[in-house]
Amino acid sequence: MSTDNRFAPLPSELRRRRLLAETEALTGVVWRDDCPVELGRKVTALLPHMTNKRWDVFEAADQHRSVANDGSPVEVSAADVLKGEGGAEERLDVLAAVLYSFEDLRVRDEAPTDDGWHNNVPPQYDPHFISMVNDFLLAARVEWHFDEGHFTPRGNSVLYAEVVKPASVLLDADPKFLSASAGFQAAITRLAENKPDVAITDAASSVQEFFRSLDVQGNSISNQLDNAQKAGVITAYDRHLLKPIVDWTNSDRSERGNAHHHREGDASKSDAWLAVHVAAALMVRLSNEEPRNILRARDKRQAEAAAAEKAEEVARHAQAQAAQVQSDAWRTSTYDDETPF
Repeated sequence: MSTDNRFAPLPSELRRRRLLAETEALTGVVWRDDCPVELGRKVTALLPHMTNKRWDVFEAADQHRSVANDGSPVEVSAADVLKGEGGAEERLDVLAAVLYSFEDLRVRDEAPTDDGWHNNVPPQYDPHFISMVNDFLLAARVEWHFDEGHFTPRGNSVLYAEVVKPASVLLDADPKFLSASAGFQAAITRLAENKPDVAITDAASSVQEFFRSLDVQGNSISNQLDNAQKAGVITAYDRHLLKPIVDWTNSDRSERGNAHHHREGDASKSDAWLAVHVAAALMVRLSNEEPRNILRARDKRQAEAAAAEKAEEVARHAQAQAAQVQSDAWRTSTYDDETPF
């Protein structure tokens, strides 16, 4: 299976992603609910290489936006919004409309076009456009992607909402999971870099590091699972339940990960996402926490932190006001002109 490396990330982008991964290892992944202008410009630059009818795509996208806006005409064209006009939230709407329009035209557009040199040129829509834009979205940590014909938040995916997101929150919440968090976030970064074999290795490594954070040592995940039962970290029932999953994780890394011999193209993104989902499920299960409780605890911590920050702000404001009142009192004192003893 060959890999399409057109427009693969260059060293400067790889360095940026590496730095981002290092930051996320400490702070966790922060997903955004909009489209940064840099991403919009990338999509604009990519589109003419993926179709010979880009203006038809933009026109269809604007029609989509108009219908979504109760028929009102759009004030700024899709092309201009992607290039930087308008806000980041509007840009996300435009990007969605562009993806929908591209897919619709790819399926049903049969009208020939004029490429400037020849007439009656058949329309061309490269299906790799969607996967490339999805890579851009993941690299920018945008919490949306185009999947199965729909532009949906990653949170709408059952696996993402119930497994990946709780695992990320769990690992970020406790410093003892620092190494496991680094491996898990690295797996997501490698997926964005179109390196599924490395992502599989990183996902398995994150499980090993999670075991180590629980003081369970071993040369392999299977060995660590056995030692976890001996140490009383899990029960015999847990071990029987988890062993097939752990064995699969070990096998997947051996067969498709980059730490062992493999042929180019052996590992697909589907393989890597499955490895990430399995690793996340294992860590959440080993934590003895319910995924929803993990998210509720995170939300509670954030609310408490926001309340504490607000209380500090109120206290600082009250202190500043008290200081100002005292200063004003000294300035207006009736004894200012009297000679002190």
